[in-house]
Amino acid sequence: MSLLSPIPNYEPFARMQNELKSTDEEIEQEIIPLLEHLVLQHLPKGARILDLGCGSGKLVQQLHLRGYQATGLDASQELLRYARINSPESEFILSDIRKFELSPTFDAVLSHIVLLFILNAEELTSVFRNVYTALRDNGLFVFTIPITDWFHEIAPPTFNHVSINDESALIEIFHYKPEERTWEIQVTGFELIENIWKRSDATWLRRDFFLTEVQSALEKVGFTDISHYNFKDFGADDSDGMACFVCRK
Repeated sequence: MSLLSPIPNYEPFARMQNELKSTDEEIEQEIIPLLEHLVLQHLPKGARILDLGCGSGKLVQQLHLRGYQATGLDASQELLRYARINSPESEFILSDIRKFELSPTFDAVLSHIVLLFILNAEELTSVFRNVYTALRDNGLFVFTIPITDWFHEIAPPTFNHVSINDESALIEIFHYKPEERTWEIQVTGFELIENIWKRSDATWLRRDFFLTEVQSALEKVGFTDISHYNFKDFGADDSDGMACFVCRK
């Protein structure tokens, strides 16, 4: 099958993603405690972990500091350039998450707020199949994904995210198309380069899936012992309809 759906072009926004998104504080205070509860407590120190869609590598570095052998995989060369700066002792792989092929050497695979850019069930199944192949027997796959069942009725037609510091700004405007369960995200970034502001623009697409679609795709490639959680189960904000899945090979 040919995978033709576009993926977000992060290259013009890599600096803004690195400086404004997934801060070290957010990862330490929100992501790591969740991972400790769901997966890290079940892994020995030195376990091999793959971060799927690792971006600028900040989670990889936090895992490295905690004694794990963390590897990051991402489709953006520029984001991986920042990742190698942020976590210089870690390994990073340039690849599309729908197409990567790795041998079964990982004890766990993680993916946070990445699969929302997968636009159909066939490609989602391809991602899950690649993950299944990369995991050792009894390995764990933990990922977040937006769920239509939880969000469709409360989704606003438009909302925005704005992130800013002294030298960069990132504006994301979300437009919901309920009949397609998709979002059109208009992205505008500004960065100060040699005292001149540079502007970049792009349009990204996001897709929401039903719980049954995600469950079926996981089962199709062989995952068992599949659980899912609403973020409110952990005392977090669930206003974006995000689910956290935990499954085992």
